[in-house]
Amino acid sequence: MKVPQVTEGSGEKGNQTTLPVLLFVTLEYHDAVCLVQQVHKSLATLSKVIRGTVLPSSDIIHLADTIINQQVCHHYYHPKYCD
Repeated sequence: MKVPQVTEGSGEKGNQTTLPVLLFVTLEYHDAVCLVQQVHKSLATLSKVIRGTVLPSSDIIHLADTIINQQVCHHYYHPKYCD
């Protein structure tokens, strides 16, 4: 997902300034979407392991342990950039 460029024209052609608040909200939205995609992907993989179609990896075992202990997986603190 690409973050759209948020700009406001200042009345002159080619001279556009970025609104800091709009830019912040747009970037937060992008990060939230990436986090939801990452959580969805890891839970889908965990579901496949439970059904027996995929062998568990150390990351999936760690994810299952954190869910059982009602904690947040450390992979979600440092999200990878989404595509």
